[in-house]
Amino acid sequence: MAARIDPALPSGWSNRVLTGLEALARLASGSVMVMPDSITLTGKTGNKDARDDIAGLLSERLGDGQDYKIVVEYDERLDPTLGIPTPEECEAKLGVIIAARKITFEPSSATLDASAKDVMDEIAELLKKCGAIPLEVQGHTDSQGREIMNQELSQARAEAVLEALRMRRILTSSYTARGYGESQPIADNGTEEGREANRRIEFRLFVPGAEETLPDEATELESDEQAGQDPNTDQMPDPGEPTDPANSDEPLDSLEEHSE
Repeated sequence: MAARIDPALPSGWSNRVLTGLEALARLASGSVMVMPDSITLTGKTGNKDARDDIAGLLSERLGDGQDYKIVVEYDERLDPTLGIPTPEECEAKLGVIIAARKITFEPSSATLDASAKDVMDEIAELLKKCGAIPLEVQGHTDSQGREIMNQELSQARAEAVLEALRMRRILTSSYTARGYGESQPIADNGTEEGREANRRIEFRLFVPGAEETLPDEATELESDEQAGQDPNTDQMPDPGEPTDPANSDEPLDSLEEHSE
């Protein structure tokens, strides 16, 4: 399971072999034959420019005077640029998959149960075709239990799905995992059917700039009002000054209760 260089090989042989293997890696399938005075590369590719790319690689690594032969066949079925769904189509297809078969977990756990394997395999096959799209893996729960615990559980489940995709050799650098807890129900939490529907994983396109924005800073007038300052004066009311019941809209007995 290892490679070694035989000192009896001609000078520059290792460079020729490694260059030939790198050229071979640019094909979907094929073979390379490295001889003392020539290199022959044959195979199939889904890249229309593969021959020119390989010729440039061989010339750069071996020099223009080297003898090499490149016989590659373009196969449209191998072309990764054909038939790739748009990000919106990917999102819609993911929705169809999880509508038919939910991604399920062990009770009160972020561990995917055995029945989730097939649906995760199907999702992975689709995502391989979708490429690097900005995708958010969302976790949701029902309203049973403490809100903070539901949020943490939904986050852990979203991350578990992301990890399951990585285990299936999906590049997830453009994906994010986010738990929403019980904040976005799609059914009535008062019924078992509704709670089951609310416990779910969703896949949504993440659009930069569409995140929730913080509210605008309060105006000076709003800040004064929130702080209890009279907008028509620069003075704050004395917190120790008693309230005059005659000038208050609040009942006297209510004021007495507050003072207690």
